[in-house]
Amino acid sequence: MSFEKGTYGSLEKFTLTNKNGMRAEFVSAGACILSLSVPDKDGNFRDVVLGYANGEDYLKPGPCHGAVCGRVANRIENAEFELCGKTYKTNVNMKGLHTLHGGAEEPLSRRIFKEKSHTDNSVTLTALLPDGENGFPGNMTVDVTYTLSDENGLKISYLATCDTDTVINLTNHAYFNLKGHGNGNIHDHIMTMYSDAYAPLAENGMVFGALYPVTAEFDFRSPKAIGKDIDNDMEQLNIAGGYDHAWVTRGDGKNLVKCTEVYCPESGINMTVKTNSPTILLYTGNNLPGVDYPAKDGATYARRDALCLETGFYPNCLKFPQFNQGRLYKGETFNYETEYAFDVK
Repeated sequence: MSFEKGTYGSLEKFTLTNKNGMRAEFVSAGACILSLSVPDKDGNFRDVVLGYANGEDYLKPGPCHGAVCGRVANRIENAEFELCGKTYKTNVNMKGLHTLHGGAEEPLSRRIFKEKSHTDNSVTLTALLPDGENGFPGNMTVDVTYTLSDENGLKISYLATCDTDTVINLTNHAYFNLKGHGNGNIHDHIMTMYSDAYAPLAENGMVFGALYPVTAEFDFRSPKAIGKDIDNDMEQLNIAGGYDHAWVTRGDGKNLVKCTEVYCPESGINMTVKTNSPTILLYTGNNLPGVDYPAKDGATYARRDALCLETGFYPNCLKFPQFNQGRLYKGETFNYETEYAFDVK
């Protein structure tokens, strides 16, 4: 197991390598996962996350490749929320009405993180979000720890505190393709989602406070190819142009529980997701590539060339008190974890 520090353009780069040769690289912008090289069924290593060729592109608006998103990841309807009897207005950056992934101006996904500490198998990166930025209250400190195990698991631990009552929802926005990035779409990936319910979308793309039992297109309780139903003429799929929905997990904020598996028959790589968060959002890259920045290794990305599995709170949870999520009161600590573990079949 080893830790190395270097550069990626103007950014700091941090590399963890385990005894099996699995390598995870991160950059200081957005605490982004730059690369994740895992062995396939033939013992060859494939980088299974999408990313940019140049470090500076991680500082520009785009699809949040590998980034930690916040201070409220996902959506805030009408760019406002109530907290302790006061209404706050947040930065608008979605359809001219809503807030997405923390807003357009200096969101967490483009913030420069500093190294706080490291060991041979982990690195902790930290950032400070000032009071009032993008409309959010309080000075918030965010620590993100990446830990690589010799069992080929990458754990992400989030720790955040604030000097006043505030709101929060952190996630990682890595785009995965288990064939290796730049190797076509993910329609052939086989997914199992250990969930009986999901959060449907209204026509405006916002979660509207309901939970639906999984049926037909949204039932992944038995392994199913992601592309099997994705283009069906079904209201929920039409709204998002594919999957962009959150499924309920058994996460209770304490112990990690298995919520999702994704398997690629071509590479033999299997990814298991465990989390203590209450939901996991599947996004099938419906709007890729999103920007014209060059991809790493000379690759090109097209629509549905990757999937995101974003653990966290319910999208748009700040609007719905029944979810009881997304508030962080002074003196409390936000502490959630997710692990992406890899093996072969």
